[in-house]
Amino acid sequence: MYRPNAAVIVTDGNGKILLCERADLPDAIQTVQGGIDEGESPEQAARRELSEEIGLTHSQYEIVDRIAEPMRYVWPEHIKQWFVSHKELDGYVGQEQHFFLAKVEPDVHFNLTSHAQEFSRVWWGSPEEMVERSWEYKKEILRSALEQFKLL
Repeated sequence: MYRPNAAVIVTDGNGKILLCERADLPDAIQTVQGGIDEGESPEQAARRELSEEIGLTHSQYEIVDRIAEPMRYVWPEHIKQWFVSHKELDGYVGQEQHFFLAKVEPDVHFNLTSHAQEFSRVWWGSPEEMVERSWEYKKEILRSALEQFKLL
């Protein structure tokens, strides 16, 4: 079974995307993302994650695109074992991600502590850097999402 997940690639509209470094795993780069709660649509989850993880309000971004079909990836065994200790995630083999593209002004302020802090820092980088610095098991779907959004 795959965990339903919403992922948001944030762009400045000038070819840069937001790279987010996890607070608990230095050098681990990812997009804004999170599980879809029961009764929540993928877009509602994406908007919630934008608020929780980087402190954006609805007026600070526009969702400009989404990928019609979710994409799946399988977690490596050591990740699955880690999730066994987190009961709400035990039993999943990976994630089924619904990808969204959100556009913000390049000078928008991100608040990383508006909720439980997930990221230690964020910065504008290139789509190539996102793929290069992401976890090996996520590279393929990130590359595919960036290509479908015409960022790569």
